[in-house]
Amino acid sequence: MNWLRDNDPAADVHPDPAAMAATLDEIVGTRRPVRRRRRRWLVLVPLTAVLATVAVVLQPGGAPFVLGPAKAVAFARQGDRIDVRIADPDADPRRYREDFAAHGLKVDLVLKPTSPSLVGMVVSVSSPQTATGHDSDGFEISGGDATYRVESIGGGDCGDFHCAAGIGIPLDLPVPLDVIVGRPARPGERYEIWGDPTAPGEVLAGDDLVNLTVDQARDVVRQRGGTVESHLQPPDGSGRNWVYDDHALAPEQVPGSWYVHDVFGGHYAGQVRLVVAAQPTDRPFWNFVDSLMFWR
Repeated sequence: MNWLRDNDPAADVHPDPAAMAATLDEIVGTRRPVRRRRRRWLVLVPLTAVLATVAVVLQPGGAPFVLGPAKAVAFARQGDRIDVRIADPDADPRRYREDFAAHGLKVDLVLKPTSPSLVGMVVSVSSPQTATGHDSDGFEISGGDATYRVESIGGGDCGDFHCAAGIGIPLDLPVPLDVIVGRPARPGERYEIWGDPTAPGEVLAGDDLVNLTVDQARDVVRQRGGTVESHLQPPDGSGRNWVYDDHALAPEQVPGSWYVHDVFGGHYAGQVRLVVAAQPTDRPFWNFVDSLMFWR
């Protein structure tokens, strides 16, 4: 059961530690405030892992993270569990297997191309056993006569996505975990997973388009170097349960005076999808269908 953008600016990026720290400080210190609309999930909680290129990453209040022998994953022992962060989100799969095996962890990790804010993020964790007790901090797995808790660790800014720095795995967990992690998309590669386009690193980082007119929103996207992939109109009375791409409108069908109800990431670098309607909204949509597509 699961837990849970041609020219991608995040592709082939391998920053050195000093440059990465300076960039992060600049982002945190200068990004404009944006109204955040917390998207809810079913019982599936996405996590993030932090891009780490140094041998040791300090964890406040706990043991330091140390890179595994293949330097693809970082680990920190915390009592009867081991915390895991992805150090290289574009490594050869063999290196992940080597690092996990060195710590006796049964983890099968799969990389999928994602938009920039999700690179290095753990976007799905699944187990063949029944998982229960899902919450924002983790979930429980029953194995034999015991119950094991897989933890969400740390924190991060993924926009409208709930995110964390990694996962904490019980050292004696008897069942394997299947983990999906975001990697940089190759030039021209379609995203399999797209994040909040207003999150740090994305094409609309720091911008809120909700209740702008379509003309205004298109101008903002164009000024940021992006394109509108599609305009989506929710069917009347549908609430949250509708399949977005089944309700796409041709651009000529969308008056510039209509309003943006929400903005989703597109399938390629720099693209966004606008949810639009004739009247402004007093509430944002939350990405119900996208959650079903990603957390599986």
